Amino acid sequence: MKTTNGPHRRLGFLPDWRIFSYVILAVNLLFLIWIIAGVAGNSGHATDCGTLDQSTCDAARNVGTSIGVGIVIGLWVAVDVILGIIWLVTRSSKRQCPTCGNGVNKGVTVCKSCGYDFRVAANRPAPGWYPHPSGQPGQMWWDGYRWVERQAH
Repeated sequence: MKTTNGPHRRLGFLPDWRIFSYVILAVNLLFLIWIIAGVAGNSGHATDCGTLDQSTCDAARNVGTSIGVGIVIGLWVAVDVILGIIWLVTRSSKRQCPTCGNGVNKGVTVCKSCGYDFRVAANRPAPGWYPHPSGQPGQMWWDGYRWVERQAH
């Protein structure tokens, strides 16, 4: 089974995303856990209230939790914006060869691994049903690269 698909590696059963996409997902999960832990830590009655009565102490703790969660959410948004910009500017300079799956630098017109010519492919018809290439009755599916064995009746 092939573990590479284009310019980035596939991580097991996970989708074929760039590694940095997984980093962004992990950072977002950590922020989510941080928010949940912060809100969950505000359960029960406040302790060490000093001279405050219990209801005032609980209200103060709720306000503090709200401010803390608000700061974490603001930080979360800022980090996501920064990571999103980094993700956009670090896009791969390769494209995937449709024949062998290897990464081919943009601007290179022939895959060094299998000889696939991107210039010829640019002039190919779009995927769709076309009259059978051998002249038989019916149609065959052209996937953009080759004829597929299924036929329309």
